Amino acid sequence: MLAGAWIRDGWRACRRLIAERAARTLVAGMVAACALAAFPGAASAQGILVMVQGQPITSFDVAQRIKLAQLTERLSLSQKQALEDLIDERLKIITAERGGVTADKDEIEKMFARMANRSGRTPDQLTQALTQSGLDARMLKTKMRADYVWNSYVRGRYSSAATVRDSDVFAALQTKGEDLTKAQRTTEYTIRQVVLVVGRTANPAQRSQRMAEANSLRKSFTSCDGGVATVRGMREAVVRDPVIRTSADMSEGVRKVMDSTPVGQLTPPEVTRAGIEMVAICARREVVGESAQKREVRADLETKQFEAVSKRLLAEARKGAMIQYR
Repeated sequence: MLAGAWIRDGWRACRRLIAERAARTLVAGMVAACALAAFPGAASAQGILVMVQGQPITSFDVAQRIKLAQLTERLSLSQKQALEDLIDERLKIITAERGGVTADKDEIEKMFARMANRSGRTPDQLTQALTQSGLDARMLKTKMRADYVWNSYVRGRYSSAATVRDSDVFAALQTKGEDLTKAQRTTEYTIRQVVLVVGRTANPAQRSQRMAEANSLRKSFTSCDGGVATVRGMREAVVRDPVIRTSADMSEGVRKVMDSTPVGQLTPPEVTRAGIEMVAICARREVVGESAQKREVRADLETKQFEAVSKRLLAEARKGAMIQYR
């Protein structure tokens, strides 16, 4: 389903955004009422399956949650799994709000709008697409709210519990068979970005010609000093000032390209909105610092610690909540 594909892509990006924003900002305010994630009038027409702190969850809600999981994560939930997810969702919102953490309607609408924008659509178009797939947009927005306030609540109240020591990182690296000496070193690159500008109204022939120029430049580019002078003599070409980047700050794919490009040469041309872009590798050296592997292991350990704290808090919330199955 085409709609499902771009909804999933938007949802993955949205979840990352929720986690990032929750880690930076705790939104304190008055407790906001959480609307039932159902089409207007549908909840009353469906049987109530469980009451969570006085809030009903209906069979319609469960059906909607199953549909949401299919569209956003390609998961096939059973009715029991969907029901338990909805109970957890309600408890996350209630618990976070009791702790003074909430997100107002405008904040959630902004998240929804950003999700729509990433898929090249307006919020109304995304809402319409969800409706055509049998899903009320309020179900998605309620999940966004739950994820956002819960991440904020856990990080804000228990951030000290999610600390990873270097000894933990080294132990994990040893378990994976990594060289600890290399783990404490990183590669530092001095680079310059080269852009051959291509106008937005350029036709295919002009774009093809520009790409040919880029490939020709790449063949003749043998040093940053001489190559930069050549680029500056070309029409509609830009050379950025030198900057320093480390391998730990790059994705694995980018690191491979940077390492496979000899010093003094250009990376393969890439088509971007600005035109044809390449990167000149002006210098490369190994320095003392946190390697990409060490940083990835640390992030993985922090995520696991956070998830453990989150799981414990949610279990405590369940123990103290009034949950009445019908």
